[in-house]
Amino acid sequence: MLGDIFGNPAAGLWGIAVAKDWKSRQISSYDRTGGNQDFVTIPPGGKVVVGEVEGAGCISRIWFTIRSGDPDILRRVILRFYWDGEEDPSVETPFGDFFGCGFAEYSHHTSLMQGMTSGGYVSYWPMPFSDGARLEAHNLSDQEVGNLYYNIQYHEVEGVGEEVARFHAKWHRENPTKIGENYTILEAKGRGHFTGCVMSMQSYAKGSAVFLEGDEMIYVDGEEHPSLYGTGTEDYFQGAWYFTHGCFSAPFHGLTLFDKVDARVSAYRLHVPDAIPFEREIRVTMEHGHANMLQEDYSSVAYWYQFEPHDPGFGHIPDDVDYVTPLGSRYPGYLMSEYVADPPVNVERRRVLHEAAVLRHWLTEATVKGIMPPELEGLTKRQLMEADFEGLKRLVEKHRPRKK
Repeated sequence: MLGDIFGNPAAGLWGIAVAKDWKSRQISSYDRTGGNQDFVTIPPGGKVVVGEVEGAGCISRIWFTIRSGDPDILRRVILRFYWDGEEDPSVETPFGDFFGCGFAEYSHHTSLMQGMTSGGYVSYWPMPFSDGARLEAHNLSDQEVGNLYYNIQYHEVEGVGEEVARFHAKWHRENPTKIGENYTILEAKGRGHFTGCVMSMQSYAKGSAVFLEGDEMIYVDGEEHPSLYGTGTEDYFQGAWYFTHGCFSAPFHGLTLFDKVDARVSAYRLHVPDAIPFEREIRVTMEHGHANMLQEDYSSVAYWYQFEPHDPGFGHIPDDVDYVTPLGSRYPGYLMSEYVADPPVNVERRRVLHEAAVLRHWLTEATVKGIMPPELEGLTKRQLMEADFEGLKRLVEKHRPRKK
């Protein structure tokens, strides 16, 4: 019974010596003719079923590699996975984002649950089902996927316990984000637990990183004040100071893309040792800039487990290539404003946010050294953290460093 696997601590890595009572099987793209053409193709606008299983089981590993003439193919191939005969997929996400990096970029990295490894794309998320599974890949590109290789390993079991929730992963994008409203990573209804996300963020202003001043806020079961309230976007992904030392990958968190020139960030945080449970609903959000003062291009994959049915209203990807295609960072000399109008107010907002971040850093440094410059007298971190835009503007003007 699969529930015994999830409920028994010995089923973890430390229990590798414990006898297993499942049958291991693998679906792959091997050449059924006996030749060496061990791949499938997907025509423009077409789809392929990469895996279909009857009965009960649990997918334990997925590996892909992909090739196409379309440089944005990692965003234009959509993975859709269905459990137990459902009509709405529990997994619906662009190919590359699911494995840890957005913007249709390949980034070599490994986490405990997924990664991109020397040309391969791998997932170890457990994906249980009691009455069949179907895994599809859809090609939204106008170019063919010439090579899609895959191995899907799963445990065949007699049954899945009632206490075992289903794996979900949904992609969401807001371009541009809305002034004054948090970006939504996940909205789910029912009972389950949030297990992480991949976020990809791009500023309309080249070279700007002030959007990272946004805090995460996670609301559980309809609460008005978030149970989890963070201190900054890079802090949530376990980095600091605008990811001062660049890209890295760790078991539960990492920075897979850090493009200072085009102001692009892609990062993952996996709540595997610190899953966030919910009984009725959950809303996982992130500010974009302090107090949502900026409009940017944000997208994300949320990973979670829940008992069915799930809400089909969140994370649906239309068959619209423009919805998933990243903005023009591949083309030299592009301007974000050529694709999405950047409101003039954003220029001032970025300036104020940047100066406020400098003030906060200066205040921290002065506090540690025990030497407070006269310009910082009366200023506190709480003031900088809690002020709205007009309040920040006044603080910046009042405490701006004097020119020598």
